[in-house]
Amino acid sequence: MATPSPSSTSPAPAPPLARALLADPLWHAPLVPIALAYTVGVVLDRHTPIPFPVTFLAACAGLLAWFLSFVGDKPRLGVVYLGLTVMALAAAYHHWHCRLYAADDIGNFVDETPRPARLRGVLEEEPFVSLQPPDDPFTSVPRGDATMTVLAVTDLRQGEDWVTASGRVRVRVAGRMTDLHVGDEVDVMGRLSAPRGPSNPGEFDYAAHLRDQRIRAVLTFHAREERGVVRLGRGWPNSPRGWLAVLRGHCRGVLEETIPEGKERALAVALLLGDGSAMTAEAWEKYIRTGVVQVLVVSGQHLAVLGWFLWFVLRRAGFRGRTGAVVVALVLLTYSLLVGGQPPVMRSAVMACVVCGGLLLRRPAMTANTFALSWLVVGVLNPTDLCGAGCQLSFLCVALLTWGIGRGQPTEQDPLDRLADDARPQWRKRLLRAGRQFATTYGVSLALWLAVAPLVAGRYHMISTVGAPITPPVVLLTSVALLTGFAQLLLAPVCGPLAWPFAWVTRWCLGACDWLVDLADAVPHGCWYVGDMPDWWLWTFYVGLLVVVMVETLRRYWRRFALAGLAWLVIGLAGGAAPRTSDELRCSFLAVGHGGCSVIETPDGRTLLYDAGALGGPDVTRRQIAPFLWHRGIRRVDEVFLSHADLDHFNGLPALLDRFAVGQVTCTPSFFEKNSPAVRLAKEAVEKRGVPVRRVRAGDRLTTDAVDIEVLHPPAQGPPGNENARSLVLRVTHAGHSLLLTGDLEGAGLERVLKASSAPVDVLMAPHHGSKTSNTPELAAWARPKVVVACQGAPRLPGAAQEPYSKAGARFLDTWSQGAVTVRSHETGVVVETFRTSQQVVIRGRRP
Repeated sequence: MATPSPSSTSPAPAPPLARALLADPLWHAPLVPIALAYTVGVVLDRHTPIPFPVTFLAACAGLLAWFLSFVGDKPRLGVVYLGLTVMALAAAYHHWHCRLYAADDIGNFVDETPRPARLRGVLEEEPFVSLQPPDDPFTSVPRGDATMTVLAVTDLRQGEDWVTASGRVRVRVAGRMTDLHVGDEVDVMGRLSAPRGPSNPGEFDYAAHLRDQRIRAVLTFHAREERGVVRLGRGWPNSPRGWLAVLRGHCRGVLEETIPEGKERALAVALLLGDGSAMTAEAWEKYIRTGVVQVLVVSGQHLAVLGWFLWFVLRRAGFRGRTGAVVVALVLLTYSLLVGGQPPVMRSAVMACVVCGGLLLRRPAMTANTFALSWLVVGVLNPTDLCGAGCQLSFLCVALLTWGIGRGQPTEQDPLDRLADDARPQWRKRLLRAGRQFATTYGVSLALWLAVAPLVAGRYHMISTVGAPITPPVVLLTSVALLTGFAQLLLAPVCGPLAWPFAWVTRWCLGACDWLVDLADAVPHGCWYVGDMPDWWLWTFYVGLLVVVMVETLRRYWRRFALAGLAWLVIGLAGGAAPRTSDELRCSFLAVGHGGCSVIETPDGRTLLYDAGALGGPDVTRRQIAPFLWHRGIRRVDEVFLSHADLDHFNGLPALLDRFAVGQVTCTPSFFEKNSPAVRLAKEAVEKRGVPVRRVRAGDRLTTDAVDIEVLHPPAQGPPGNENARSLVLRVTHAGHSLLLTGDLEGAGLERVLKASSAPVDVLMAPHHGSKTSNTPELAAWARPKVVVACQGAPRLPGAAQEPYSKAGARFLDTWSQGAVTVRSHETGVVVETFRTSQQVVIRGRRP
């Protein structure tokens, strides 16, 4: 019998990269492929929802095929079938978590229109107070503090009867609630609605964020004469989370008693308890801009420091390894639940418990298995957490430290180096050792900063260049503060005087940390804001990075791959920097509530803004204006037109100057003459950045190659009245089509404009947000618009708006219900599109 040739019996050799992957010990860990399959299933259903029956049947088929593969003669296929089964189960679990609800779920009873409602249920989240910045000169209507919580609904009041209901509701109550805890049964009344989705392209999707937590309804209560939440029964003693909440409150009381009121106290509460409610939004922004916000958010780093310290103390106290492992595991697990159990914390807690379990069982814990298990635990607790930036950053840093930077560290000193080191004086050896440690610390910090910079840029639209230099000292200071703070919490109930020295060290370390952050925040260009990063670019970068880090063969050429990664980073950041040209004019009326911001993109690639403000406060830039500009690939604003000096039209300007290069600010002659703190601060912000200011008046003409902007109002002096009467009115003309931007025009100013010669406009901005006093039949007859856009907030009373334009044959659109309204002017006509409702209005040909 002929012997078969090796080529006919042996499997085909694997490609070099596949052989390298299979040879790496990382891929011998059985949980690694399971974690990858679970991730693929979650991502697939998140981006392309798969019906639950399909994924469930696929999982059953995969399990059957996995079982048959062991019965048959192809056992290796069992791994593939098991991976497909895990993938299908993950997709089904994610689909159930985000899209499947009971018939009586509270989300089925609501829409986006707030309506009075009364609910009963159990508090699922410890109420926390959302602080508002005091005395902000850029805030038109000061908002008081509010209490936030989550209610697990049991009953809904309908008429005179109570009906059974289920689901979760985000509750916001004006004022402070200090007598309620998680687990308490409550009766809640207020205005119930579905959470609103984004109203502008690029805006954060709050509804999707709540849906990831299985919340499809929000309830707000603003009345002050009656309690919005009444406790029916005290339930926190019967709930483990209730005991944790009470313990957290006790610890906060200790910190408030031992640390004087100030920013150090707020930092201590955030650092030790994961409670940032005592910090203002401005303080959080400062730590975000400098790239060290992770030191205030209780994360894996905190648990690692605490775990090592506990292990060191227990060993010095004479505890055996097994006993110490049990104590460390229990303390870290309890602490992770105490501070809220966020993904980075749970990742560290699971890894620490696995290591302690290995010590208890006297079996080594496989690093790759431990890493994959922590990823699976986080994904099982909430599959949507795997797509969160905080979770991804935490696991990415650990992976780089373990398989990238950690493997690159020398394990033994070269004999010649050791001989030379022994010959040096003691002082010199210590100095060199400190220098090497300093260089290693900053090298690791720089490597991690470079690795996470694309993800931070893609998720938060910023790159902090001062983050890498200050991270090591900030981490050292916060680590010391963490340990002394824990000692303070433990000693205060036993012997108060013993806690005071630790409280002093905690306060000093946090004060020094805040001083460093202030110093870094003052560095010019310490934080750069960038536009949207495409997902495919991020996927390419991080898949390539993880392959290089985890494959020994490729890691030998790390310098080449580092240069390639740096080049890819530069390409991603520089992409879209060149101005985009087009043959059409775009004007987008953004939905900012009661306020105004119109973004004009000219055919030659210039970007103009007409107003930048909102009644809700200066957050309008961070929430709506900047995300829209980044979504459109805009990184420079050539000119900002300010219609008049009312807060809801310019209070977003300082934040806009922080995030974008602005070429020029154009305003009315009387704008900076208004005597108000906000106007003075806006002027200082413009002058600080060296932005030129131009004042225009009626009769001025601002013309480019394809766009003509004519100033219709105000004149050089007057007219009398408030700032609204002197609003800047612009007629923008392109390809024979015209838009009229009116600000808050009213009174004597409106009368003056109506006396001028009339010319029909295609699109009219309804003056003064569509108010009756400004939007008169005379204006409708004078302008003869085809489309009218009103930049409005939420209506005070239900019902259709009273406006004169519909009777005149115009289409009336308001940004509150329609979302952003975009006008596109082209030679062939004008197209008006709405973002939320996807309506489209076409104006054909040129106006006569």
